[in-house]
Amino acid sequence: MDVLSDILRTLHLRAEVFLHACFSGQWAVDTSGQKYSTFHMVVHGDCWLHLADETIPEQKAIPLSSGDLVVFPHDADHIISNSQEAVPDNFPRNQVPTKPVGDGPHVSLICGYFEFDRHSWNPLLDAMPNMILIRGENKGNFSLIDNLGRFFAHEIDSEQPGNQLLINKYSEVLFIHVVRHHINNSENTGFITGLADEQIGRALGIIHEKPGYAWSVERLANAVGMSRSGFAERFNRLVEMPPMEYLTRWRMTQAYEAFSSSNLSVSVVAERLGYQSEVAFAKVFKKHFGFGPGKLRKEFRTQSS
Repeated sequence: MDVLSDILRTLHLRAEVFLHACFSGQWAVDTSGQKYSTFHMVVHGDCWLHLADETIPEQKAIPLSSGDLVVFPHDADHIISNSQEAVPDNFPRNQVPTKPVGDGPHVSLICGYFEFDRHSWNPLLDAMPNMILIRGENKGNFSLIDNLGRFFAHEIDSEQPGNQLLINKYSEVLFIHVVRHHINNSENTGFITGLADEQIGRALGIIHEKPGYAWSVERLANAVGMSRSGFAERFNRLVEMPPMEYLTRWRMTQAYEAFSSSNLSVSVVAERLGYQSEVAFAKVFKKHFGFGPGKLRKEFRTQSS
């Protein structure tokens, strides 16, 4: 089971480019505070990334160059500008030029965001750091990220029919490559660590493949060739929660998806997800979301009518 694909599909990854501009002179871009996971790609030129103290305390100003990509999974406060000096509070930001103006080198930026359904628990996003910086020189000889940057620029400039949808799809692909890069090049913690581990990753795949099966810690341990105690300790240490808690959370995420995208009854969804009674299922659902499945089904029925 491809756990990453299952999560992205179930939690409805959406992405969009909202800025592609060429700046010169004095300028500043501030996209924080939008409650999205934002990204910035430097297509051409050099600029500076300014961080709030709590993001990375030892680095408040970071140089960015052509080909660099920076992602803020949790919308950490940040500003990108032309200068290493801190941007004054009263300096105008996000003033997008129609063409380069002012003196100084030109800098071309592509900025966008990633978004998931906000109701759902997201183990992938929860495990990501405040900032991921992928340097242009560290992407390898064949970089899909570089190629995506060229695709972005081409589609934005071409103004062909359907280009906005295509640009957004490129953004979704970009997120997947950012996650892959982070898995392969970082000292991960939490869910991403478990996903990269051979045996715990297999256990996560088993859970995602058959969330309605009557799993127990012992059955999961046997499925991946580990002792019960060793599996429980390792899963809890890497994923940062017990196996049964992960299973319950993912079942509730699947339930929300089922109620929001189909007309399946509560009893059918409960049975598919391994609950012997509708009452037991509804109790867990309400504990997880703060309201019962009946209220959710009624809400989505009203929206679709």
